[in-house]
Amino acid sequence: MKKLIKRLLKNKKGTAEVIGSVMFIVILLFFFTNVYLWHDAAVKEMNDLQVQKIHTTFVATIHYDGSNSILSVTNTGAIDVSLSMLWVNEKSSPNIPQHLAFDLKNAIVVPGDSVVSIPISYNPTGKTVIFKVLTTAGTIEPCSLLP
Repeated sequence: MKKLIKRLLKNKKGTAEVIGSVMFIVILLFFFTNVYLWHDAAVKEMNDLQVQKIHTTFVATIHYDGSNSILSVTNTGAIDVSLSMLWVNEKSSPNIPQHLAFDLKNAIVVPGDSVVSIPISYNPTGKTVIFKVLTTAGTIEPCSLLP
């Protein structure tokens, strides 16, 4: 019996394959754990963005004062609204739409029925115009043009 145990302990055949297989399984476990954690973090971030989109409520209006258009944004929700862009789609001549974009990234509307007025260098008179405000969360709100 002692000879059998000594012979098994001296026999090193197959040791590299066993160690390599164990290391391969450990590497695979590490890789798939990281993939799972990355996926979990991405899903949580998307859910947070969706909740932010749902709770982002604001009303935007535009009026023209003779030299500038004034964009007024009233936050009616519970969280801050960060504005990103003002899109303008106009039809100045038949069947030729023109698309304009104005950067609004520095304007933030705070909660509690706060109003922010932003001057825009745009003259909408005599044109069929559709205004839309885009937030950094991806919410799009159409604007109405006040007289």
